[in-house]
Amino acid sequence: MSTQSLMALVTELVTRLDEGSLHPGFERPLRRGSAQGLVRVDVDPSDPSQLTIVVRIEICPAPRANLEVFLATLLELNHDLHGRAAFSLDDRAVVYLTAGRHIANLDEDEVVDLILWTSEQADHWDDVLMESFP
Repeated sequence: MSTQSLMALVTELVTRLDEGSLHPGFERPLRRGSAQGLVRVDVDPSDPSQLTIVVRIEICPAPRANLEVFLATLLELNHDLHGRAAFSLDDRAVVYLTAGRHIANLDEDEVVDLILWTSEQADHWDDVLMESFP
């Protein structure tokens, strides 16, 4: 997906947000460079009255060798991302970069930032991590 296609996704999200038609279950694929994932709307499990837009992008499988060093690296990266996004592992030991925001009072600039910044980070870090931990 090119930056232009990412902007089309942002436009769709902003339009639906403005119309009030962004509901749980909304989901779109997203790709930037070698990173791919999705954007979806979920009910916030800690506050069911809130909807959250979540960007989750697959990074790489966790390596079998040097796993402790790899996990420590992910924690350091999480720290360096200053709470804007976080790396995580699923039950199959696949690493994701995830960012989410409540949709209440979310503006267009925040949607742009959420999609473009997170996908840019994912596209950068997937290459770095796969090269550093083959």
